[in-house]
Amino acid sequence: MSLYNRIGILAITLGWICLISTQTNAQGLGNSPYSSLGMGEFYGDGFSANTGMGQSGVSTANGFQINNLNPALWVKNRFTTLDIGVIGQYKAIASGTDRQQNAGGNLAYVALAFPVSAKWTLGASLKPYSFVDFDNSSTRNVPGTPFDAVYYTTGKGGVNKASITNAFQIGKYLSLGLESSYFFGNIRRASEVLLPLGEPPYYLVGISERTTYSDFAFRGGAALRIPLKKDNKLNLNLGASYSFKTNLNASQTSIFELSQGSNVITAASDTVTNEIKGYLTLPTQYQVGMSLEWPFKLIVSADYNSQSWSQYRGFDKQNGGLKNVGRVNLGVEYLPRFSSLSYFDNVRYRVGFSYGKTPYMVDNKDVNDTNVSLGFTFPMGRGYQNFISIAFVGGQRGAMGTGMVRERYGRAVLGITLLEKWFVKQKID
Repeated sequence: MSLYNRIGILAITLGWICLISTQTNAQGLGNSPYSSLGMGEFYGDGFSANTGMGQSGVSTANGFQINNLNPALWVKNRFTTLDIGVIGQYKAIASGTDRQQNAGGNLAYVALAFPVSAKWTLGASLKPYSFVDFDNSSTRNVPGTPFDAVYYTTGKGGVNKASITNAFQIGKYLSLGLESSYFFGNIRRASEVLLPLGEPPYYLVGISERTTYSDFAFRGGAALRIPLKKDNKLNLNLGASYSFKTNLNASQTSIFELSQGSNVITAASDTVTNEIKGYLTLPTQYQVGMSLEWPFKLIVSADYNSQSWSQYRGFDKQNGGLKNVGRVNLGVEYLPRFSSLSYFDNVRYRVGFSYGKTPYMVDNKDVNDTNVSLGFTFPMGRGYQNFISIAFVGGQRGAMGTGMVRERYGRAVLGITLLEKWFVKQKID
């Protein structure tokens, strides 16, 4: 099949991916108080396999599934590979004496990779980047009256990321990659006050903001394999990726409304600002990692990533109190016996650990996040060329204390991987 036909197939797949995005845009993972800060809560770049390894793996890929942590590792996929994943989360939130439990789910990723040549892999992906989902209320006295006003703050929405990745093999041991992404989405925030003055129905005063984002961003990566033993029996892998600082175009509309019960007092909703142009600054991020790999047997991986959230600027050109963060990710993948006749010898088993600070601060206190993970990849179909992967993550973010919020969460990521030898010429004996 010619290069033009391959690119045509990729374009059709991208259209299908965009169609899916219209159904999944702005879906979150349940109420998250911390998503009210900055641009919300982040999904991360890893797919199901990396999630089972504590989100580690920036230096190595098994070649059967797509590794999205490092654009350079897409070249390891020698067959056309389609990866689809969904994510679900259960969360228990505690603050002081208040308790809440909630759950949510979303599309985690859709990705397609196929080799254009022996040393060039072209890919496309769609995944949610961040989400905002919070609903808070508080009560305060109206000065000079015996009445208490109820204050509500809510937020919904998110930002998605559609990407084209080019990965190249340079020589025998080095690979390079570039991810070109288009960010798009919108976030809606509202602040309302219920004034219990006089007889009901009471007055409700509110202002809502809708901010729409769209722009391009870029991420580069490199991976190096260093043989430590002959015949490819043991390798040392080194990897790194870098996300460039980006200003996303933004447009914001604000609306003011005064109502009493179901009746709107103002003749119509008053548009305070209409499509005011601005931008949001995404900070730089780098990831570095190393791993020891016994091919088709065992991988031990360790990564460190850092993101400069002090560079972040919202639509209001404020940082929002976000700070630079670092995170450590550790993981192990074990394959008992590749190509064995025993089914469970071909199952990949994973464990992982991750610890780091979040960009958020509450009352000048850091909000830390710690989790452990467990994952499996089950071969399916004729010749075991397709896979079902599942990863479980359990962790805690934040802690109990004055003004603090503790979130304990359980997360599951289910992925399906389909391999197809689309461009292998048939031979007749």
